[in-house]
Parts: sequence; C-alpha cells; structure tokens
Amino acid sequence: LNECIILTESSANFQLQANQQIVAAYLYWAGSGEIDLEVSLNGNSVTAEREFSFTFSTTTFDYIYFSAFADVTSIITNIGSDNYTLSELDLLEAIQPYCQINGGNATNFGGWGVTVIYEDPLLPLNQVTVFDGLETVYTGNTSITLELNNLNVLDNTGAKIGFLSWEGDSNIANNETLSINGNILSNPPLNPEDNAFNGTNSFTNSSELYNMDIDVYPIENTINVGDISATIQLTSGQDLVMVNNIITVLNS
Repeated sequence: LNECIILTESSANFQLQANQQIVAAYLYWAGSGEIDLEVSLNGNSVTAEREFSFTFSTTTFDYIYFSAFADVTSIITNIGSDNYTLSELDLLEAIQPYCQINGGNATNFGGWGVTVIYEDPLLPLNQVTVFDGLETVYTGNTSITLELNNLNVLDNTGAKIGFLSWEGDSNIANNETLSINGNILSNPPLNPEDNAFNGTNSFTNSSELYNMDIDVYPIENTINVGDISATIQLTSGQDLVMVNNIITVLNS
C-alpha cells in the first residue's frame, strides 16, 4: 500500500441464549491520536462517559493513544441478540503520523469492543469484576501487576480471566505473558504462553482480529478454595500493548 487507510465503521454479531439475561454492557473504543468522543452503535449516538490516554514520546514525536468508555446497557438490552455496527469513528487523518509509510512507528490503529455481563441460572454463583483504564506494557514498562484482595474463594469451578487490549502484533513474541498467581496462562495454538497479545479472539477462535485482543482463559487450576487474594500480571518485553480492561469470574 502507498497510502494509510482505516475503516470508519465495522460490525460484529452478538448472541445470548434464551435463558441468559443482560446485567450490564460496556462499550470501549480506542485508537491512535486525539480522542473521538462520539460514536454511533446501531444508529444510537454514544458519547464517552470516561476517557483514558497514553503518550509514547520519542525525540521527534509524541505518539498519543486514547480509549473511551460508555455504558450501553440500555441499547444492548433493547436490541438483544443481533448484528451490531459501530460507526462514526473517523481516525483517517489522526493516524497518518503513526503509519510506517509516513515515517511513523506503525502503531496506527482503531477499534471497538463491548463487554457484556449476563446472568444465567444454570451457571454456578460467581462474582464478575471488571477493571478498566489504559495501562501499557512495552520496553519502557515491562509489566503490570494487579492485586485482587478481599476474596473468599468458595469454589474454583468455572473460574476465568479475560481481557481487552490494543495494538498487539502477532509477529512479536518477546515475553508477552498473562499470569495469575505466578502461573503463565496459555491457550495454544491461538495464544502461546509467550505471545498473549497477538490479534486473537478466543470467543470466536479467530486469529485475524489485528491490533486488538479479546481473550479469555480458564483459571480453575490457579485459584484454590480459601484464597483471600490473587495476583494478576501482564508482561511485554518489546511490543507496545495497551490493556483496556481485565475481567475476572470467581466464586467468591
């Protein structure tokens, strides 16, 4: 390509089973450059309720990245299982300095995801916890550590951890890990233990997500009954990765 281009809209399918009820739905969108505060989800105008940013500075340029959050529970509840289109996310002009063909650092990206929390009477009793922000791992900050406190794990059946992250590259696998209580997680071949941020979606089993990851791992073997805390760590020895949210599902 001799030009730097990006979509202004894209679509994804969402399905719940008949016995599953939506509790909450959170929309995240992110990209390179200054924040775009307003987008559209299936024709419904959405304005950012919270925003996050990160700046990677070089001797010649400050590379700014953003993420935005909005509670879209009412939209998802009203529409239900359907095909969802996010539009009006126009980053074409913003990403030009980030494109390698324009002398940038090849971190031109944009994307979106919806985190849906649902209730299912057939599942065991679990506590779902969502941590969000925009924390980065790269050569200048090689690890992120989160401490989960005030736990009282009653059962480890069905325990899971998932995350939404941006700008992971599948061809860079330098100590890219996700671990809990010192145990490095993996889901090969989709997510090798040294390449956690590689443009994959483990809900759809896709390796063509490109510049974002939506992944989930079972952690039954890393959590014990009676645990009162847990340590989550993410690392990257090279690739610039921006973690937007981490979600845990624990019977606590």
